[in-house]
Amino acid sequence: MLDTVFAAPAYAWPEETHPFVAVRGWWERLGDWLATTRVDHPALFQGLIFALIAVLVVILVHAGYVFQQTLRAAARREGAEAVGAPVALRRDAAWYLRAADEAAAAGRYREALSLAFEALIVRLDALGSVRWGPGKTARDYVREARLVPADRERLGGLVGTLYRYVYGGTPCGPEEYRALRGVAAGDWDAAPG
Repeated sequence: MLDTVFAAPAYAWPEETHPFVAVRGWWERLGDWLATTRVDHPALFQGLIFALIAVLVVILVHAGYVFQQTLRAAARREGAEAVGAPVALRRDAAWYLRAADEAAAAGRYREALSLAFEALIVRLDALGSVRWGPGKTARDYVREARLVPADRERLGGLVGTLYRYVYGGTPCGPEEYRALRGVAAGDWDAAPG
């Protein structure tokens, strides 16, 4: 009677398939094969172990070689950047003004405004009012500027103009470029002391 109850469809439990069941089966069969090979063919088993050890040694040696080459390449790149970076990044104010005039002549006024401002920053760096740096923003220069109060305010206004046209998307043309370039090319006085 108990057999008839468990034979009912409600008690027919389907086997759940798990994605790793096949892998687990292969792993168990491999373990069984290795166990029988170890007992039945000890020389073959030892040869297999030595081959696996040799493969592991080759992998470790190769990993060490790749690591060493990566470190050498990084050291070469850092050395090249240290030697070549100041020459490539640092230009004089005249170069920036020429590049700004060329950009303005080609109708690229936003780029021209940025270049004229960069010329001003290089000039202020030469005065000792700011310290030029490739990662600094225009607002960083205003914060650190050691200028007389009137020139410090003028620099802040210039940065506001630069941000409005270059980053704010306000249309700009030759008049805006000439105005910013004129202010940037004017005289600037460092703060005393």
